[in-house]
Amino acid sequence: MEFKYDLRDLKFILKEWLPAQEVFDCERFKGNFSLDDVDMLLNEGYKVAREVLNPINAPGDKIGVKFDNGQVTPVPGFKEAYQFLQQNGWGSSSECIKVETGMPLILYKAIFEMNTAACPALTSCIKLTSGAANLILRFGTQKDNDMFIPKMLAGDWQGTMCLTEPNFGSDTGDIITRAYPTDDPRIWKIKGTKMFITAGDQGTGENTIHLVLARPEKGAPGSPGIGLYVVPKFWVNDNGSMGEPNDVTTATLEHKMGLHAQATALLNFGDEDNCRGILLGPAPDDKGYSKGLAMMFHMMNESRIGTGHNSNSQAAAACYLAAQYATERVQGRPFGIKNAERVPIIKHEDIRRMILDMKATVEGIRAMIFKGFYFLDIEGNSTDKEKARNFGEFVEILTPLVKGYGSEASLGVIAQAIQILGGVGYSSEYPVEQYLRDSKILTIWEGTSFIHANDLIGRKMRMKDGAPFANWMASIKEFIDANIKAKGFEKEMKSLTKGFHALSEVKTTFDSWFSNMDSKRQLIPLNALRALFVCAQVYVSYCLMEQALIAAKKLAEAKKGTSDAIYYDGKIASARYYLNNILPQAFLTTELIKNEDDIVLTCPEESLLIT
Repeated sequence: MEFKYDLRDLKFILKEWLPAQEVFDCERFKGNFSLDDVDMLLNEGYKVAREVLNPINAPGDKIGVKFDNGQVTPVPGFKEAYQFLQQNGWGSSSECIKVETGMPLILYKAIFEMNTAACPALTSCIKLTSGAANLILRFGTQKDNDMFIPKMLAGDWQGTMCLTEPNFGSDTGDIITRAYPTDDPRIWKIKGTKMFITAGDQGTGENTIHLVLARPEKGAPGSPGIGLYVVPKFWVNDNGSMGEPNDVTTATLEHKMGLHAQATALLNFGDEDNCRGILLGPAPDDKGYSKGLAMMFHMMNESRIGTGHNSNSQAAAACYLAAQYATERVQGRPFGIKNAERVPIIKHEDIRRMILDMKATVEGIRAMIFKGFYFLDIEGNSTDKEKARNFGEFVEILTPLVKGYGSEASLGVIAQAIQILGGVGYSSEYPVEQYLRDSKILTIWEGTSFIHANDLIGRKMRMKDGAPFANWMASIKEFIDANIKAKGFEKEMKSLTKGFHALSEVKTTFDSWFSNMDSKRQLIPLNALRALFVCAQVYVSYCLMEQALIAAKKLAEAKKGTSDAIYYDGKIASARYYLNNILPQAFLTTELIKNEDDIVLTCPEESLLIT
């Protein structure tokens, strides 16, 4: 099936919904980008997605990365496509901080979304290189920048993030990989093992630059004692040239249900006691405290938003393929009409329900994500420091929603796409089953859904005595108050008002539980994911209603039957469906939270097992 993507929705987001001009007017982007560039850049990005990336997606999945005699062989075309993106401005140079050619996130991520939908195994490698480069740019010395950044941005070298170990995953404070000082305070010996390292030995570049968490000798226990080190696969000389192997070996590649074109590696550091890492940030203080994990969180948070965006991109691609198929597949007759002719399945009521459910979910989550990118652009580039600070706090709140809800909801969307295709959807001849396999890991990458739910209710709701979360809620309430009587949307605004009340009740309930930890402690983690879904569904509804009000005005001006009119009708339908059919799930979820059912806690563990 032909790869298609909703270019029109991305253009609506940038040109009609978000205040993109405010971002383009920031000093960093002024003169380089404007609204006039949006169509050209998105059209070219779409062409790259269709002609360069999507053709290698299915073959890459079938062939997979090979690992023989300690050597990795990338899938055909993968290395060339990676370097094409990096060398032609579609990759890390457009996303990295402190790079003159960098794009606003709202613009770059619209292009990157299409590329991810076309070949998710490849764009994760780009994202990791961008994240690793940004860490070096933020915390490295000028010498570090000169040694690593040019080659990474050019596509010659790639980057990774190395946290997980065989016995330690999300509990990063317990890692046992060690760093030992040398005569040069800048260089440390690294010894340990890291596993599940995405693109850990991908073979797309001549060198791989690992960002490794390790505990320095005499480092404090737990998270405060962890340092962060730049560990190249091949040592990098002072002049930036590549030197000898750096005692980083690939022990094996993981055998996975999806993302077969992406090398997920088990890496050993220092088997020969000759692995060197360059310390990022300050050396451990006299108490053994380092700032490695705090620095790594910059890359982790970028990746968490990216993971949610990756999920929704794949869900969107599956949605469009299913809708396309529904117009072509002729089967069955209209319900209740005798002797009727067979019709395309898009004429059947339940198929239409599934397509609109997918469309509304994808567009709503995309809106939430791009609202976050807008906040990030303002936080990082605006001269209005108060606005930048507020928007930065909004991003902190949105990050677990984007990652958690985005990745979980995508699975339902893709499953419905398979359902629409029926038996052929389950076969590998059609691409939707690959999207389901490729996207499942995204509920686990960068922390499981519960970890992000726990972050939401344990930190984001409560940071700075709850002031940022209150401000975030107030931004939703301000929209409701201003538009409660919006003509033609009375039903939807009533639903959004009810959703806001549900959100308020969830916040009050968790505040009460935190105040009564002795008796309510276990209810907090038990209901955390439910709280995340309520927050996300209310915010998605708010974003969709903002878009629907704009679309309604544009529709009134559009000529009936034109592509614009059809698009605006669909945008309004997405908002109506989500607020009237999906948002009510938040009402029920809120009641479940308030009900304080504890059967999960009181049921004996033995009763959960087969003896």
